[in-house]
Amino acid sequence: MRRWFVIGGLLAVLVVTVLVLVLARRDGGTVEKVAPSDRASPSASPRGGIPQVAVVSVVAQRLDDSVRLPGELQPFLSVDLYPKVTGILEWIGVDRGSTVKRGQILVRLMAPELSAQRAEAEAKLRADEITHERLRTAAATPGVVAPNDLEIAKRTVEADRARVRSLKKMEDYLVITAPFDGVITTRHVHPGALVGPAGAGGAGANPP
Repeated sequence: MRRWFVIGGLLAVLVVTVLVLVLARRDGGTVEKVAPSDRASPSASPRGGIPQVAVVSVVAQRLDDSVRLPGELQPFLSVDLYPKVTGILEWIGVDRGSTVKRGQILVRLMAPELSAQRAEAEAKLRADEITHERLRTAAATPGVVAPNDLEIAKRTVEADRARVRSLKKMEDYLVITAPFDGVITTRHVHPGALVGPAGAGGAGANPP
């Protein structure tokens, strides 16, 4: 019985040895494939057991890249300038690309009709003031001038003065100034052109 135990142990050792040799030969004949890269190229060891891989040191770098994209500049504030009254462009002091400051004079217009209206209103005011003064002097004598006539003359003088002030204010609109700091991007007219308020139609609708 002891003999059979010895024989069985020897057979078990022999089987284990054969398995080890087969596995060793299989590992030695297999070459591991590694995908090539820019920084590491593995190569098989001369012994055929362990692959050799080239390594590099890891460093921290800032990634920098630039992309070209089409774009268009848009102003933060944009306005078309129109005069409040119709007139002839007498002088323009800016052109495309000119840098302007708020309140800077850009355009001067002339309106002969407006000047004639103001002169007529001033003449009427002087005449009505003389009439009122005569009535007021005459009213010092009781019964000569009716109080209603004196009041009408006074109100007429006040209306004439308001008319003159209005025409002078209209003449101030013949000068166009910059509403804010900026750059002139478009110029539509030249000296001698007829310009006017927006929506006036015809040549009068042209902005400076």
